[in-house]
Amino acid sequence: MLTMMGITFREGLNRKVLLISLILAVIFLGLYGTGVHYAAKSFNEHPNPMVAAVVYPQLLSFGLYFGGFIVSFLAIFSAVGAISSEIETGIIQAVITKPIRRRDYVLGKFLGLGLFLALYAALFFAVIALVINLKTGLAPEGQWRALGLFALQPVVLLAVTLFGSTVLPTIANGVVMFMLYAVAVIGGMVEQVGWLINNTGLQQAGIVTSLVMPVDSLYRKIVHLLINPTANPLNALQQMGPFGSMAEPSVWMVVYAVLYVVFFTGLAVYAFNRKDI
Repeated sequence: MLTMMGITFREGLNRKVLLISLILAVIFLGLYGTGVHYAAKSFNEHPNPMVAAVVYPQLLSFGLYFGGFIVSFLAIFSAVGAISSEIETGIIQAVITKPIRRRDYVLGKFLGLGLFLALYAALFFAVIALVINLKTGLAPEGQWRALGLFALQPVVLLAVTLFGSTVLPTIANGVVMFMLYAVAVIGGMVEQVGWLINNTGLQQAGIVTSLVMPVDSLYRKIVHLLINPTANPLNALQQMGPFGSMAEPSVWMVVYAVLYVVFFTGLAVYAFNRKDI
């Protein structure tokens, strides 16, 4: 299993999708850093502490929200054909004839890609936090816990995508995963609107989508860890935007996300064990 994990980790570093993700990340971080720079410069030239106390946290959550798109893009495309593409090309025949159990093959794929994606996400988070800190001086509490949850997001997507790769063709798996991710993002926005206008139906719809795909709930938890509305009443205004979180997901949602990963990884192992190759 460890051998398979190492091979998969190296494959992740050599894939073209990583290069594309890095290019997107550089472009995004360049534009993001420029925007933060000029926003901070404006407040330095025309000080307005009350407005800055709202805008700076919002810039942080904005960066993490759209940065999550790039990380999720990498997670889905890295795992969408992890198993199915090797079946379609016949490479799997050379692998399963060797003394390696199918369980170890799947778990090695998961651990290799999971480590690769978690490191990529952690680095992305660190760069965004560093840009904000250097330009605005904002250094919110709870950054280490938030970093852990940010790194967990692509792992959640990886577990489901890997399962899909054992039961679906590569293209079909990619379509399904992007639909699931879109449902999670839209559901999070719907729930946010529900809390804003105090609509129970919209709130419950958002909660249901969080159970189907908990990625957006992890993001909302990250926002609450970094921007505590009770610590500064002005920061509560930021939680009313599309990148905020008017209702903090409980710690049980984090537990659910971890169990979600375990469940779908186990399901991938089960499905691959039963697959006729």
